[in-house]
Amino acid sequence: MRRRKTQAISDVIKEVLKKDNLNKGLLENRAVHYWTKVLGPAVGKATHRIYVRNGILYVEMTSSVLRNELMMWKDKIIINLNQAIGDNIIQDIVFR
Repeated sequence: MRRRKTQAISDVIKEVLKKDNLNKGLLENRAVHYWTKVLGPAVGKATHRIYVRNGILYVEMTSSVLRNELMMWKDKIIINLNQAIGDNIIQDIVFR
């Protein structure tokens, strides 16, 4: 006997996370994880601390030249990160 309104477990988990507002922390963590994947290993090596607080991605850089280059591309980086995450969680990036 099969039920008619069955759902995949992944869909149920997503609904619970959204309902309890737990999804935001997971998406912020995903942004940090995707940083090197979106920008490449060279940029990943030049960053040593990445974290998200209140929709702002903070990135500490070891190269001032690279930092200035990334600042010029900040809007495009935000768009690419949000596309990789699957949600508009990153509103701004601060390079340090």
